[in-house]
Amino acid sequence: MVAGALPLVAMTGEPTDDDLLAEAVDWRMRIDAAPEDRAVRAALDAWLAGSNARRRAYADVERMARVASDLPPGYENLQAPLEAEPLRPAPPAGLRAARRAGYAAVALAACLAFLFLPSLQLWLAADYSTGTAELRTITLEDGSIVSLDAGSAVATHYGTARREVTLLSGRAFFEVVPAADRPFVVVAEDVTVTVTGTAFDVGRSGDAVSVAVQSGTVEVATARGKGTVVPLVRGQRLSIDRKSERMAKSEIVPADVAAWRERRLIVDKATLAEVVEELGRHYPGVVMLPDRGLAERRVSGVFDLRQPVEALQAAVRTHGGSTTRITPYLVVVSGP
Repeated sequence: MVAGALPLVAMTGEPTDDDLLAEAVDWRMRIDAAPEDRAVRAALDAWLAGSNARRRAYADVERMARVASDLPPGYENLQAPLEAEPLRPAPPAGLRAARRAGYAAVALAACLAFLFLPSLQLWLAADYSTGTAELRTITLEDGSIVSLDAGSAVATHYGTARREVTLLSGRAFFEVVPAADRPFVVVAEDVTVTVTGTAFDVGRSGDAVSVAVQSGTVEVATARGKGTVVPLVRGQRLSIDRKSERMAKSEIVPADVAAWRERRLIVDKATLAEVVEELGRHYPGVVMLPDRGLAERRVSGVFDLRQPVEALQAAVRTHGGSTTRITPYLVVVSGP
């Protein structure tokens, strides 16, 4: 199996299965940190009483924690330690020792859950994919070139009348060989981008799809767009909210399109949830952002994808947030 980047957990809107699993992991860590605290236990009981879905999510975390605790010694060293230090001070040595076993099991359970369970079907469906911090360039059968960002996956479907590539996850940059009688189509969920020959970037992040054109022209349409087609030319970008179908067109310096190929993340008024998701594909572990209010805050800037932890710290610091390293597998982003 080809494993991709462990995804960000950014909890916004109505809770999804991944949202509930993230919350369950958070509750398990609270219990491990204060096993004798009756107030924490009562709060957990109240949270569990809220729905059957919560109870199922917590049971899954408990089960995966038991699996993690049974792994042989040394398994935790499969992930390289973080180079960056947390913004928050580390707890006293005694407390760290008391928490270490529980945190390690829960963090490893989170990694197993987010890596293997939700993504297995996606990666099996992909013809080409990338892992954590991995960039890859593929030449397709017609000579067109696809560059994949970290944690990305595509499937190809070439026919006599149409060349189609489905973006299953992440982000990709396309350099398309012209063929007027055989259009090149990129599909990202219910968004389609049609070209005959051009260079452009398509990305998926949560419920958003973005398209940016470096050269040539493209036409963007959505399945629910009732026939509406949005043309884009060199230096234009379109952001699409798939839930609301709202589209926002903006300008972009052509040289900045797909800046991730140079290990740079350039954002303009992006939500922190989007930024953390992009950075999360370059970090060998799980990044959790449980604060929904913080997740919706906006940030602009240029970040170094080679240093995702430092970039993450810089991004959240603008809104008074902080990062805490729980284990080499897990970083939690907190609000002020």
